Amino acid sequence: MGLALLVVVPHIRSIPVDLLFLLVAWFCLWFFSHDLAHHVVGRIVGVGFRYYFLGRSSITKLSLPIVSNLLRMFPVLGLKIDKSSLKSASPNKARAMYASGVISSMFLPWLVIPTGFSVGLPVGILLTILTIANVFFTLYFSPQVGDLHHARMVRR
Repeated sequence: MGLALLVVVPHIRSIPVDLLFLLVAWFCLWFFSHDLAHHVVGRIVGVGFRYYFLGRSSITKLSLPIVSNLLRMFPVLGLKIDKSSLKSASPNKARAMYASGVISSMFLPWLVIPTGFSVGLPVGILLTILTIANVFFTLYFSPQVGDLHHARMVRR
């Protein structure tokens, strides 16, 4: 859906609608790519999964006054890993599976920025700031409680 919106936006020519569609595209590329990347990379490296579920973000474990309370209100999509297949995968393959979600969530939103600039300079700047903030936020929190933490904790 995110990529489809990027194709539609240049033909709309209404900045409020364009901005809304670009924000939805950005969200889709950020949110839905995460577990899909885990799933695809996991399957490639031999890690299986049992099911998808709705849960809470691991960032809530940090007990940050505003962020943790905000994120407790929003469910996130999760993917239950099959522990036996995870144990049978090599450490580097397990690390690749864990890191794939965070990598896709950091890099795919960058695809929205060129279309944002084609709509207008303020829209492009807004999307660039949002994307850079996402990268910094992810690089700060993921090593503490997220995918990069899990990848780092894989035993050799």
